[in-house]
Amino acid sequence: MKSVDIRELKKDDLQAVMKIDEVIQGFPRPAYWERRFINAEGIPPWASLVADVREPQSNEVDNRMVGFLFGWASIWDFGLRDEVGWIDVIGVHPAYRYKGIGRALVNEFSRLAKDRRRIEKVFTLVNPEETETPGFFSQIGFARGKLVHMERSAGHFYDKAGGLNGNRTLSAPTRRKTP
Repeated sequence: MKSVDIRELKKDDLQAVMKIDEVIQGFPRPAYWERRFINAEGIPPWASLVADVREPQSNEVDNRMVGFLFGWASIWDFGLRDEVGWIDVIGVHPAYRYKGIGRALVNEFSRLAKDRRRIEKVFTLVNPEETETPGFFSQIGFARGKLVHMERSAGHFYDKAGGLNGNRTLSAPTRRKTP
């Protein structure tokens, strides 16, 4: 196996990230990734990482990205009092899975969070119905935490008693003006 170089994300990594994501998802998502790269500029540079393959006994990088991780840090979000790290998106090209690349990305994210921000905990959200993602995170030391994911349908409005009032427009006093 070629060695892997984990480094911070750069603006010119956009095309390579989009190619890996397209292989994983089965379809391109350019608008999504363009927004993600814009958002990544506003978070600490250590929080978004990429993995490049390197030839053994060579300092030359193949110029082949094989994985990426987008994360962030927050304090007081979701009632968490300490600053924590969040892994938002991780992707490894299918041809390079099961070679320790995802683990290396998460380990580097965790190391940088600890060294640069004194962060003690790293969180992520997974869909338990997926086949690979929950198992991957479990294998590298993640466990079910205390937070509970909650959701509701957008566009539904509830009265004071908690009853569903259906799809309706906002009343005049709460109507938002659009630009």
